[in-house]
Amino acid sequence: MNKEKKKSNAAPLAIIAIVLVVAVIGVAWLYNSSKQASNTNQAAANTRRANTIVPANAPSGAPLSVNVIGPSTAAVTIEEFADFQCPACASAHPVMKDLQKMYAGNRNVRFIFRNFPLPIHNKAWEAAVAVEAAGMQGSQKFWAMMDLMFTNQQQWANSDNYREIWKQYAEKIGLDMQKFIDDMSGSVARLRVDEDVKRGRAIGVPSTPSVYLNGRLVPPTDVNVPTLKRLIDAEIETALKSAANTDGGNSQPGTNTTGNNAK
Repeated sequence: MNKEKKKSNAAPLAIIAIVLVVAVIGVAWLYNSSKQASNTNQAAANTRRANTIVPANAPSGAPLSVNVIGPSTAAVTIEEFADFQCPACASAHPVMKDLQKMYAGNRNVRFIFRNFPLPIHNKAWEAAVAVEAAGMQGSQKFWAMMDLMFTNQQQWANSDNYREIWKQYAEKIGLDMQKFIDDMSGSVARLRVDEDVKRGRAIGVPSTPSVYLNGRLVPPTDVNVPTLKRLIDAEIETALKSAANTDGGNSQPGTNTTGNNAK
């Protein structure tokens, strides 16, 4: 009789014990699953952030100076990435120079030059630093030195005395020579070049020269005056129409709209 009573009392206790064990296991499983899901979601979010590149938020070179012609409010921005030792860049230079002349004074257009020296060119990075060092004596000095670098590329690129040749260019454009020499070996000019390279890598510059029109890469075959002018004028027209629709058609009088009207 007592044995039967003990058996009848033990059965409920065993069931309760089993339920408790199952409950503990279930709680532990839910906790681990929740933690793994959280870690997975965080990893996915980190991956998305790492793989997402927004050109507008790429390094701009600030607080360092950026080489720009035209206002920040321009409807069209042409951003060029180039290597001073790159033959194709030297060939594209007259195109960009002609466009800058065509749109001079046109507040709808802005030109930005970015250094993007390629590792395959042994003097390219140092050439970029030299041009930036010239630019530290004024924006006009930058563009003048850049012009001499591209125009005379074969002269210095094939010479062992290229630094002396650059000094001749610096004298020709009227630089303070001691300052130019000091700035070439200083950190600011080098940082300017490195910031340009950083931006180029961030937006995926494929080669040099690379020309971007309002953030869109222009095919290399379109980097010529007639095609770029047509693309620029189309962007200006679109921007002006959009502005006219926004302000009810009250466009500003006397605004240059195309290269034909630019001085």
